[in-house]
Amino acid sequence: QELGHIEVGVYDVEGKERKDDRSYKKAEAYMNFGEYLEQIEQGTTTRRLFLFNVFKHKKELRDDFHFPDIADYVVRQLPLAFFGGKGAVTRIHQDMDMSNVFLTEAVGRKRVVLFDPKYSRLLYRYPFGVHTSVDINHPDYDRFPALAQVRGYDFEIEAGDTLFMPSGYWHHIEYLEASIGVSVRSLAPTVKMRLQGLANVGVLTHLDELFRWSMGQKWFDIKKRIAHKRADSLLNVEV
Repeated sequence: QELGHIEVGVYDVEGKERKDDRSYKKAEAYMNFGEYLEQIEQGTTTRRLFLFNVFKHKKELRDDFHFPDIADYVVRQLPLAFFGGKGAVTRIHQDMDMSNVFLTEAVGRKRVVLFDPKYSRLLYRYPFGVHTSVDINHPDYDRFPALAQVRGYDFEIEAGDTLFMPSGYWHHIEYLEASIGVSVRSLAPTVKMRLQGLANVGVLTHLDELFRWSMGQKWFDIKKRIAHKRADSLLNVEV
């Protein structure tokens, strides 16, 4: 109730076109936090609210939050909350900063599918980003033949469960019920992966935006060709 008046940005708004090859740079719509919570509780929306730092608005809640002593270099400033209504889907992606993630389900149930980053090319990862157009629930093996070589892990988590998602792992998330989750992040285990995260956040995503602005659809077509060429080079090759 105390935070219900806060304006929050929501994503995957009904009727909006999904952009498979890019991260969200800004919210698709804005609404009051209380109104949004009512909608996901009533099951009237599949909009998502993510990377929400509740401590920014109510600092005293930090006293109720305890960080686990199970990992080094935990980013204590950023325990982030994720909200979604039943049926919401977080499209498959890698986290841009390459952090380890401990995802704890506070309310509801989620399905989480993970893929080792060694499969990135077989998942047709677009260059300059951390996304792909593959559909995990309806794989198109004619369009993406290399998918047949990919193996993953399929989990269902409910309130009280914590799932560890290692650095660089691809993840696809489905909200089986109206759900609230909290993530705690720790730095990637190797210097190479940390540098990759810095490059993703500080350089590559901005170059991608620049090329998209200057080239339009042509840039997306180039990225698709590169993704397919990389995947084709690994067809029938053990990864």
